[in-house]
Amino acid sequence: MKILFLGETYRADAITWIKGIEKASGFKVETKELFNSGNRTKRKLEAFLFLWNLIFSKEKYDIVLAERSTSYGFFSLAVRAKVRVVAQQGISDIWPSSGFRGWYKSNLQRRVYRRVDLIHAWGYVMTYAMLKSGADPSRILVKPKGLDLEKFKFFSKNLESPSFTAIVTRSLFPIYHHDKILRALSLLNEKGIQLNCLMVGDGIEMENLLAQTESLGLKGQINWLGRIANEDLPSYLAQAEIYIAFPETEGVSASLFEAMACGCFPIVTDLPANRAFIAHGQNGLLAESCNPVDLAEKIELFVKNPKKYQRGINRNRKYIEQNCNMEVNMRYFFSQYSGLVAKK
Repeated sequence: MKILFLGETYRADAITWIKGIEKASGFKVETKELFNSGNRTKRKLEAFLFLWNLIFSKEKYDIVLAERSTSYGFFSLAVRAKVRVVAQQGISDIWPSSGFRGWYKSNLQRRVYRRVDLIHAWGYVMTYAMLKSGADPSRILVKPKGLDLEKFKFFSKNLESPSFTAIVTRSLFPIYHHDKILRALSLLNEKGIQLNCLMVGDGIEMENLLAQTESLGLKGQINWLGRIANEDLPSYLAQAEIYIAFPETEGVSASLFEAMACGCFPIVTDLPANRAFIAHGQNGLLAESCNPVDLAEKIELFVKNPKKYQRGINRNRKYIEQNCNMEVNMRYFFSQYSGLVAKK
């Protein structure tokens, strides 16, 4: 069986999907991706050539897997394949949602969802955008990719420690608002609450964030680790009691699941995708979007009474074990793919 993956292979989500299907199927997954460079004109040219090569390639595949309906999902329509499977990346793949780009991407998404054989929703919160785009409900598969639970083990944390460490594992792009996380940590300092923080990831905001760290007097508290291999992530999650993520929009976050699996207490943006997994005040805390003052208050709530949340932390691990076992979920996914291939 020949399987092709279209997407950014450096991303942890992609690595999980590729490796999971390889293990479940016993077949090597081929990959193709864009290597976007520099300016917008170059990126458009590379995208055109990428599509051109797919259209005129003589390669035939049984299954093509593609991330993001509005980019690689659209490219998958040009592949000679028996079965096309697309995974929506966020709560919607239409971003920005307004203006010409919003209109253009909504048309792309609608076209893709009406032509592919299976659409992955990693959580129910993703299905609303799919249905709005005309997806056939019978083609939507709702189940998370899952985690390697041998790697992402549960680490018991000392909640009676006099000091706490937080971890942030999102890429350094404006949408994730690391600047507001730094501002929240500064506000806590003003209250005499000093939190150490591990910053995992790289991106275009690095230089600005380093300067802000310096100006806020946080240099001694923040450890900028850059991009690390996903295999190394559990060892850093083991060092932190708190997981912080503050994006303005969110799909079903693998980063959140990784933190929950390893025993970190989640403090995240109050968004529908997070409310699907976090009951505020029980197994996590939800902070108002783009509000560093509220984020600081939520962190303070945990720091002042961490033992209150021990049951919720344990509950998070149980949820991951029951719903996010990668080996089990990937076997199920491949059985669905194989069934569709058999019908062609």
